Amino acid sequence: MFLVYLSIGLYFLVFVLSLLSYLLGSLKRLTTFLMMLAFLVYITYVIRLGIEVKSFPFADVYGFYSLLGNGMLFFLTLLSLKLDYIRRFLVLFAMLGVLWTLLLIPAEPSPYRSTLYSLHVTFALFSYAFALFGGFSSLLRLFLESKLKHKTLQSFFLPLNILRSAERFSIGMSFIFFTLTLVFGSLWSRSFFGKHWINDPKLIYVLFLWVYYALLVHLNLLRRIKPRSFSYGAITGMVLSILGLLFVRHEL
Repeated sequence: MFLVYLSIGLYFLVFVLSLLSYLLGSLKRLTTFLMMLAFLVYITYVIRLGIEVKSFPFADVYGFYSLLGNGMLFFLTLLSLKLDYIRRFLVLFAMLGVLWTLLLIPAEPSPYRSTLYSLHVTFALFSYAFALFGGFSSLLRLFLESKLKHKTLQSFFLPLNILRSAERFSIGMSFIFFTLTLVFGSLWSRSFFGKHWINDPKLIYVLFLWVYYALLVHLNLLRRIKPRSFSYGAITGMVLSILGLLFVRHEL
């Protein structure tokens, strides 16, 4: 667990330095470097644990949430290298990093020694991550469009074309990864339970999300949905995904 505590310490150091950077107007490169180093230490622990258990490293929601949160933070940190205004939120990202990494302490190693199970959970992680990014991009786009319309936008600015591309790409990728989640979940279920489908609440909810994103993606491809309605659909999908993450549990 040394690497876990080291990652937490690095995230907390980024939090402190980010606060100082607001006062000093410097330390930006250092905070970004330490943020990426914290994730590198974190993912090193996860990979090492996965090698030890010879499967996806975790079997409960704590590990899943921790990986999902840290993965999204890493992606946002990479974006901050290109988009400087995202770097303003590093102080928030660092504190979230501390909280999400703390979830590894009660997380339990996976008892399933199966490549199919590992792929099933890994694709589920990407599914939810893209669903959250897509909804957040849509929410931010609608907010900025409203500010521009009323001419109340002052200091914060993000190109709308980037957000439009981000929401469409994220929703498309979410649909693809939900598809792969179900495919490999079915294959793992066949090898472990002897049948391709089990009436597990989590799997049923993932199937519901797959149908929802399939409709949203195809309506967009066929141009049967307006851009604003598509954004509302992406936000709704984000909310549905969060509800699934928080309240729907496996019964296995």
